[in-house]
Amino acid sequence: MDYKELFISAFQALRSNFMRTFLTMLGIIIGISSVILIFSIGQGAVAFVTNELSSFGTNFFQINPGSSALASLTGGAETITTQDVDAIRRNQSFTNIQEVGAFVTSTLTVSANEIDKTLLIYGMSPEISDMLKPNMVQGEFYSEESNLEAQRVVVIGAKAAETFFGKDANVIGEKIKIGNKTYRIVGVARSSSVLFGSFFDNAIFIPFNTARNEIPGGVHIREVDISVKNVNLINDTIAQVTAFLRDRHNLKEKDQNDFIVASATDAISTIQTITNMLTLVIVAISAISLVVGGVGVMNIMLVSVTERTKEIGLLKSIGALERDILLQFLIEAAVMSGLGGILGILVGIGGAFLVSILFGIPFIVNPVAILIAFGVSMMVGIIFGIYPARRAAKLSPIDALRYE
Repeated sequence: MDYKELFISAFQALRSNFMRTFLTMLGIIIGISSVILIFSIGQGAVAFVTNELSSFGTNFFQINPGSSALASLTGGAETITTQDVDAIRRNQSFTNIQEVGAFVTSTLTVSANEIDKTLLIYGMSPEISDMLKPNMVQGEFYSEESNLEAQRVVVIGAKAAETFFGKDANVIGEKIKIGNKTYRIVGVARSSSVLFGSFFDNAIFIPFNTARNEIPGGVHIREVDISVKNVNLINDTIAQVTAFLRDRHNLKEKDQNDFIVASATDAISTIQTITNMLTLVIVAISAISLVVGGVGVMNIMLVSVTERTKEIGLLKSIGALERDILLQFLIEAAVMSGLGGILGILVGIGGAFLVSILFGIPFIVNPVAILIAFGVSMMVGIIFGIYPARRAAKLSPIDALRYE
């Protein structure tokens, strides 16, 4: 037999029992598609986060009060002060620092056009707008002069502006009340990043010094943002600022930081780590599915050997060698698992494409991962097909012809 005949024979045998063949391949299809799907989604998620963070720059890092993320998020920590911020600004040894900004927060009732709504108020240094790069729909962000003079001006989020003044209304110069004080609108902002869409879109922003004087809780810093001149030296700058704050807070060597420092690169690294861990878990689960699929291939091939015992006897009686019989059944097992691998790859790619459309993440498929997945599926067929193929090859032609 030549190889062409062996492959034709393998396809004919599989086609004659289509449903049985498909059910046997199912474990391989599930295993391969899971690996392709999770790998693609993971890489797409990392690319999405990277692109979003890059949209407003990765050349800054943030400092939040509290020794834990929970304390920082809930606003329960008050370990960073305005004096800390001023000290960082004045320190001449921080040669890589470009700008230092901070903000405080409070939730208050905002009123305009006889509409009252509770919104998050940010008392924000104007420098932060240079880092987060909001999309100014109308007007402009308030200036450093407005901050120094503690003027009652605001930048309003696009959704909040629509709530108070209607869609597409020109609101520059309009007045709103925050608590019992009146402020003038100088700009309407929308976030340039999907990840932080709600940050600008549905909030009110007032100068930092104004908030310190007039907003309840305005003396408690919720975040400090520091931009750097050279992003390649950002880790060195983070280390310098961390040591500086630890010294100001009189923390001993064994004491934990009472603040949290994070950067865009940290977020990307965290996402990458989580993605890699998830991929490893899915690969491990998929390996079990592939083993189950391989056992199914071996089981079906053993059944096929039994069903075709007379055929094997006839082939041997007309001169077929053990090697020919071995290759025939081994190729049949490899073709079965290979087809399962191809279907699994197609299902995985299709699923990844669908997820990218539904959730808006980049569609990424690694050709190397596809080649590895296909190679693994072929190996499963060969490894689990060896025993049935050897059993078929060792059959005695006389016994095979007499088999009922």
